[in-house]
Amino acid sequence: MLDPEARALLDLMEQAVQAGRPKLETLPYKDGRLAVDKLSEEGEAEPLVVGEVDDGAFAGPGGEIRFRHYVPLVSGEGKLPTLIYYHGGGFVIGNLETHDSTCRRLANKSRCQVIAIDYRLSPEHPFPAPIEDGVAAFRHIRDNAAAFGADVKRIAVGGDSAGGAIAAVVAQVCRDAGETVGKGGPAFQMLIYPATDSSRASASRQEFAEGYFLTKPLMDWFWKAYVPAGTDLADLRLSPLLAKDFTGLPPAFVLTAGYDPLRDEGRAYADRLIEAGIKTTYVNYPGTIHGFFSLTRFLQQGLKANDEAAAVLGAHFGT
Repeated sequence: MLDPEARALLDLMEQAVQAGRPKLETLPYKDGRLAVDKLSEEGEAEPLVVGEVDDGAFAGPGGEIRFRHYVPLVSGEGKLPTLIYYHGGGFVIGNLETHDSTCRRLANKSRCQVIAIDYRLSPEHPFPAPIEDGVAAFRHIRDNAAAFGADVKRIAVGGDSAGGAIAAVVAQVCRDAGETVGKGGPAFQMLIYPATDSSRASASRQEFAEGYFLTKPLMDWFWKAYVPAGTDLADLRLSPLLAKDFTGLPPAFVLTAGYDPLRDEGRAYADRLIEAGIKTTYVNYPGTIHGFFSLTRFLQQGLKANDEAAAVLGAHFGT
């Protein structure tokens, strides 16, 4: 059953459309990005005060990659465990501002520092540019851990939706390059309703194609911008669920939402990790929708999920 708060938010969205607000998938990408990014900022709960915040940039494969570095209000001594966070937004929308409150909460609640990555977006920079930036960001921070105040043995990757997909792929790319846990690879992965299989439509993609925020027309709008025509949908950077081997990947926290088109592929990814013997915490929030992890001004379940994800990350790193 859909939670009352999720139902109320969906009703508000529908009322706005009826009042004349255009649906995102009907807008040019530039216009849609500006409109939704502003709404996303306003959809987050009031930001928590953290110990320190600073912005910076480093060279990436396609130019400068901007980042925002959050130090928790309370942390241990010495080099800190670190979460590299990739925001959601279908590889088309989102930025450092849209997930600022979420990253602050994750930092404070986990007592780990968070480094949010402003990777390149589509359609200006289609696949595989966002993935390449995600991998480059992890390796840059790992290779310069001292400059970031990071414990090189305790660096996690994570993100929501498209960002969760990037985090999963980063873990696989590093594993395949021999950069496993303890040998330069991510030590943990936080996957929040990740997109993991672009090759076929799961039951949840069909069941929740309309009426639950992330609709099929909206996913098609993202997809058209992100994936060039003729791209092999079985490419593991698009469909990490199709990997034949899940051994050697880092421990994971995987979260899904009950009324989310991406629910089944997130659950399937967690199952594959568990079957491979990877320590994995899987949790489903049954009554809510895609995006709830950052729509925390409206959805209290999002705050609860933030705190649960942070608690699992903190427990893993002993903070």
